Amino acid sequence: MKRRIFLLSLLFLLGLSLGLVTSSAAEQYEVKKGDNLISISQKTGVSIRDIKQANGLKGNALKLKQVLNIPEKGKSTSTVKAKVKPAAYYIVKKGDNIALIARKTGTPISQIMAMNKIRPKSLRIGQKLILAKTPRTPGKETVINDEKALTEDDGEDDDEDMAAAGDVINLQKDNKTSAELLGKWSSPDERKLFVKVATGFLGAPYRLGGSTVRGIDCSAFVRKMYQLFDIALPRTAREQYNVGLSVDKNELLEGDLVFFQTRKPVGHVGIYVGNNEFVHASFRDKVVRIDNLDSPYFHKRFIRAVRVKGLNENGV
Repeated sequence: MKRRIFLLSLLFLLGLSLGLVTSSAAEQYEVKKGDNLISISQKTGVSIRDIKQANGLKGNALKLKQVLNIPEKGKSTSTVKAKVKPAAYYIVKKGDNIALIARKTGTPISQIMAMNKIRPKSLRIGQKLILAKTPRTPGKETVINDEKALTEDDGEDDDEDMAAAGDVINLQKDNKTSAELLGKWSSPDERKLFVKVATGFLGAPYRLGGSTVRGIDCSAFVRKMYQLFDIALPRTAREQYNVGLSVDKNELLEGDLVFFQTRKPVGHVGIYVGNNEFVHASFRDKVVRIDNLDSPYFHKRFIRAVRVKGLNENGV
């Protein structure tokens, strides 16, 4: 009996160390074949409206194995937000980031950044942030998405790699002879294993500048996955952009890196997993998830794909 208690305690501590013990305030549900919002609502006892609000869903479409946050019954995000009292300003505390401050104050991320003329990386402890509402800018629609407001220019951004205004970024031209592979797959099966490992992190939490399973950003996620397969990549998205062999979008293979322009020339990176989809640590959704390259947001912002590991000298 003592041995059994010891083993159970050890497993629980291991779960804590990997960040796998979730908060009791909300549950997570992985979308299964045949699921839709109606069936999930019936299974969990939580309304469709509350599920959509908790996950920032604009429509009713769901993806297989998509991880949904299920709020407590009868406790919607909109109800919690309504209780937040407006404040004139906020003092930055240790451990704060833009997303956390937005949740604490009920003020949209874009509003905080616009009012204080700051970027997420420039926050300082003790800094006084203005929270007063600003009038809507004509011609630029603001979309309210649960805990944050996103304008057309907001979205995925690897803020660990936030370039200051005027920074010169060394971007390679899309030239297939300008770089080379960093390694070779031992077999096609190893590449399939790589994709399986990367997609095994679906639902892991996103954190600006994070590099562990407790919280990870997009470039750190890519770096960690390739580190497991003996490839050393740089830390940031714009540095990763400049390694490997450039490939055309219609020549993508599993494991290739895909890059996107956001509020800066190279703002986001993910790993191609086949079927025109890629896995990435999403700044918008705050989890590791899979998206389609042809979705309006990513199709518009796609800038380059690179192969860092191939099966032969030509990477095919």
